[in-house]
Amino acid sequence: MKPSNVLHLYRVRLRARLLQECFAVVGIAAGVALLFASQVASSSLSSSVAQLSHGIVGNATLQVLARDPHGFDAHLLARVRHVPGVRVAAPLLEANANAIGPKGSESVELVGADSSLSELGGSLVRHTKLTPFAGIGAVVLPGPLARRIGVTKFGREVTFQVAGRSVQAPLYTQLTAKQIGPLISSPVAVASLEFAQEMTGLGGRVSRILVEPAPGREAEVRTALIRLAGGRLNVEPASFDERLFARAAEATNQSTALFAVISALVGFLFAFNAMLFTIPQRRRLIADLRRDGYRPSAVIGVILFDATVLGVVACALGLLLGEELSIHLFRSNPGYLSSAFAVGSQRVVSWQSIALAVGGGMLAASVAVLAPLRDILSRDPLAAITPKQGDGSSAGGGRVALAGLVCLGAATAILLAAPKQAILGMVFLVVALLLLLPILLTVALMLVRRIAPAITSAVPHVATMELSAARTRAVAIAATGAVAVFGSVAIQAAHGDLLGGLENAAHDMNAFTDVWVSPAGTYNLLRTAPFPASDRGKLERLPGVRAVRIYRGGLLDYGERRVWVIAPPREATPLLAPTQIVEGDKALATRRVRAGGWAVLSKAIADEHHLRIGQSFALPTPEPSVFRVAALSTNIGWAPGAIIMNADDFARAWGSPDVSAYNVLLAPGVSQDQGRRAIERALGPSSGLAVQTAQSHAEEQRALSRQGLKRLTQIATLILVAAVLAMAAAMGNMIWQRRPRLAKLKLEGFPRVELWATILLESLILLGVGCLTGAVFGLYGQQLLDRALANVINFPVVYSFGVLTALASLAIVTATAAAIIALPGYLATKVPPSVALQD
Repeated sequence: MKPSNVLHLYRVRLRARLLQECFAVVGIAAGVALLFASQVASSSLSSSVAQLSHGIVGNATLQVLARDPHGFDAHLLARVRHVPGVRVAAPLLEANANAIGPKGSESVELVGADSSLSELGGSLVRHTKLTPFAGIGAVVLPGPLARRIGVTKFGREVTFQVAGRSVQAPLYTQLTAKQIGPLISSPVAVASLEFAQEMTGLGGRVSRILVEPAPGREAEVRTALIRLAGGRLNVEPASFDERLFARAAEATNQSTALFAVISALVGFLFAFNAMLFTIPQRRRLIADLRRDGYRPSAVIGVILFDATVLGVVACALGLLLGEELSIHLFRSNPGYLSSAFAVGSQRVVSWQSIALAVGGGMLAASVAVLAPLRDILSRDPLAAITPKQGDGSSAGGGRVALAGLVCLGAATAILLAAPKQAILGMVFLVVALLLLLPILLTVALMLVRRIAPAITSAVPHVATMELSAARTRAVAIAATGAVAVFGSVAIQAAHGDLLGGLENAAHDMNAFTDVWVSPAGTYNLLRTAPFPASDRGKLERLPGVRAVRIYRGGLLDYGERRVWVIAPPREATPLLAPTQIVEGDKALATRRVRAGGWAVLSKAIADEHHLRIGQSFALPTPEPSVFRVAALSTNIGWAPGAIIMNADDFARAWGSPDVSAYNVLLAPGVSQDQGRRAIERALGPSSGLAVQTAQSHAEEQRALSRQGLKRLTQIATLILVAAVLAMAAAMGNMIWQRRPRLAKLKLEGFPRVELWATILLESLILLGVGCLTGAVFGLYGQQLLDRALANVINFPVVYSFGVLTALASLAIVTATAAAIIALPGYLATKVPPSVALQD
């Protein structure tokens, strides 16, 4: 068949089914948009870390890395440069800081480097002056960051709070997007190495040395660097931060991807409902083409042209909608991850995100259009319009039910024995839901028929008859609501359980103090920035202060994880987070950690390193140390995991007396707010330390937890919105196409009120069966997700059965869709009886 003939046939058919095609386009576009937006939001976080890393390290492939913020002696640089095979070695000093200007403050990564870093070709320093200007140190800021804090003119001073110090630095210049490309959105401040050392109080020290080996000599150089490190520094690939971040963000990205797929499935069911109305016309077209002698391949080509046009238009619309969603709703949110990684706010659209969204849209269009494929391939040219005889549908229904039960059993096995496969378990639940739904709908119709004789109205009889006659459409509509409610209930209920666990963790981590005093800045939410304990005596002498204790903490690269090390003072009560212990005796573990040489590990860390309670293990701290496992805990809200020890053990393992915070205990009768104000007055406005009540810090942690999980709530809400619109559109379309049938019923004497009641009853049956089934399966999905969060990712979880969440989702979808459908149903009943007499 000539392409011009294919195009002509399409145009003729399109005029007859324009409304249905528009519904299909909107349905597929909705799935593409949700899939694209969620993928962009997830990939933007990882991409921003990767872009900043590449912008700094350039061509370097290896690095010698300090194990704590104090860095190491810069004299090691000369020895590294003398290693045979080293082409370029460049020192870096990196420190987290709080940058303050007239318009506000922002947490940044302060990067100090010398001119050798430019030899590595990184985009961040390609146009950056790395020597003091006229002998005076200065900083360079990306333009957007400079504007946000209000420092835009040459020489204007920026205040940096770093390591408990407050220092001023003049602005040398602003970097533009033309100079550094996508790094323009990175939270970074660049200075010369000497000036950065002066600002941080780390004279003569560096954080890492980037190394570019000569071609073919990387293994040789790595071996030599490990010898130089002497077991007190790390030698890693230059991209090591990207790997650590990918591990930290893994849970968020997996959950987002899973529910993006559920969203796409809802969109596909939306499109499939619309396409069902065009199948009779396509069947007639197939029969006409086969009768005219066209081969199945030519007929498939005609049908695939439909799919191509439908898919291209839907994908284009979906990408545009997804772009808006990713900009205004699914913004990449670094949340708590910015406490350990320099995460930018740039939105990165990768070709993989586009390809995945477009591929899913084109697949949905093809599957929807190729529903009559068996008729195309049949030897009978009229198979598409020949009435089908009974072919053992009951046996087929039995096989479908058996397959559904098998999938449900597989999900149960994963729930009980293999929670690591939670994503696969959710897939099994969705498949089981779709396979068992037709049977549940049949059972519901049988119950209505049983009840019908007791009702003095023909409404139940007509409703069940109409739904049975359009069974495929009815199942597709019910499936749309079922999948949407399933996804929403599973997300929202598990989200609530996780938030409950995180709130408990936040309470536990603030239960041993009244007031925190620590370096200022949002980067220091975990209290991991060290500073000299020079103000302790001043605070102890304040009226109303009962005691000032030393708290220490830090981030440690342990295997493939950047773990959070928590070190309360020995005297702390409680010393261990009481609701976070999952294995071991709490009282015994407390005594052991207080005595020293023992630590509590997150269960995920212990499992990864095959550790059990009582067993010894070595930590790669600046001063390598051996501890024994006192108990196992949750990850205390930090996805890579946590380790708890006492503050004295931390000082020994890190080889430094510096502290991360003062834990101030107040005298009886002194409120936390009174104590905070007194401490702030004592420290003075120029201090680089911030004062925060324990209650305020706990609330900040809770808010950040909610912020980090916000995207899941957004997806759950959008799934429900898409489901309501999809079901209302599909049912409204079905009702409108049934006007001739309604006209015939009017001729048979049915009053308009009964016809409208019939339409409403049909809608409620479909909505009720679909949404109720989805809610029940969603509660099952909640248990599966809870188990995965607790046992695999090791998050603190408060187990519950989200019945209220399920009832709320069920009520919202059912009531809203029914209300929307009521209007087109009422209008359809106005059809004149004469329509039934038309050919």
